[in-house]
Amino acid sequence: MGGINNSTGLKTALTRPVHSFSAALRFLTIFPGLTPAKDDPEYFSGAAYYITIVGLVCGAVIGGIAHLLAQNGPLMLVAVAAAVSLSLVSGFLHLDGLADTADGFMSCRDRERSLEIMKDSRIGVMGATALVVVLLFKTAALVSLPADSLAAMLVAAPVAGRTGIILMMSYLPYARSEGGLGTLFFENGSAHRVSIMSVILMVVILAVMVPQKAVMLLVVFGITLFLFRLLCMKRIGGYTGDTLGAACELVETAVLVGGTFILY
Repeated sequence: MGGINNSTGLKTALTRPVHSFSAALRFLTIFPGLTPAKDDPEYFSGAAYYITIVGLVCGAVIGGIAHLLAQNGPLMLVAVAAAVSLSLVSGFLHLDGLADTADGFMSCRDRERSLEIMKDSRIGVMGATALVVVLLFKTAALVSLPADSLAAMLVAAPVAGRTGIILMMSYLPYARSEGGLGTLFFENGSAHRVSIMSVILMVVILAVMVPQKAVMLLVVFGITLFLFRLLCMKRIGGYTGDTLGAACELVETAVLVGGTFILY
């Protein structure tokens, strides 16, 4: 794709927004797209610009429903449902990536063996523990949030999580020999532009949803993603599809937990 002008993806995103958004929505969630699925590959370069917006859509749906249920139901049950729904909207694909990443990274094996373990569809003890810990922390954080902040934080978390996916793909090499997801979404020279625009959009959304705490949540987001990036480089020398899912889950959890301490 070296001969493609690096503005093509942005042009596609701006001139064919419905197709581009639909491709991102269908790829990252269980929601049906707005256009035929067969057209999606043509619009992946434009879809990259809508990944953060997909997080906004997921958060708006979950946050809106949780807010309504919390008015007339037990907060604990609402928190559990919301915590599970944050992963359900992706078909639990990101949780699967978290489990595989935990099994591979905590195996104390070399790089190649860790990558093999991450490809194994079976979940080990480390992976199962990671799933339980993340869901417990998400639920505990949601229960601990002030009621008037619940919906806002349920928007902020998936927005940050999907933006984290973009940054991981933009600034890490793919760890396996074959091409990675970044080759689907990024053309030559576009990764940097996509990541900057995604971060700006995330900042705007956080400033609107949690105006008094946006800066602190951005700090939590940055520290979490930076540390996980270092871990990925140390263990496997880059990212894989599994680590992208893990990054989304870890960032969501960190933002919710961080928001709990900030807003408590």
